[in-house]
Amino acid sequence: MTASSASPGVAMLLTAQLAAFLAVLLAATALHKGLDWQRTRRVVQDFVGVPRFAAGAVAAAAGFYELLAGALIFIPAYREIGALLSALIFGVYLVLILRALLRNRREVDCGCSFGPARHALGAFEVCRSALLTASALLVAVAAAHGSAPVSASQAFGALALLALYAAVDQVMGVRPMRQGAVL
Repeated sequence: MTASSASPGVAMLLTAQLAAFLAVLLAATALHKGLDWQRTRRVVQDFVGVPRFAAGAVAAAAGFYELLAGALIFIPAYREIGALLSALIFGVYLVLILRALLRNRREVDCGCSFGPARHALGAFEVCRSALLTASALLVAVAAAHGSAPVSASQAFGALALLALYAAVDQVMGVRPMRQGAVL
């Protein structure tokens, strides 16, 4: 077997790993919304700009679509659709973050953090959302050419990546690190 014939198989395994991470991340974000429902409603009102009477419904819809996208990504036959839906979700977050920054609303809670550390919006949140959107698009493009099922080790790897993701998020919330932010 040559390196060029092995490359498609390796690429399929790597995109399955990335898909597993995105699926776990989307499930975690939906769960996070439900566990801190009052904060979620405030974020939908303050950050998104939805009127108070509709905030609960919009928050519930966001959580539902995150769960749906995560479930679809996990299933190889539906991975492309789930990845496109997740790219839309991450893209909307990116646009909302950019809108807040352009309006000089850096201190608004975007609801993007799992932990207690709240911090001003900046380059980290923009880059994170852009990277997640690009990752979901990569998974969608790869899935259009075939998808491998997620193995048990990839599912555990996705959980490890989620823990790393949450840790980086908390580290970026430390104020001294953020003072040199570009945005």
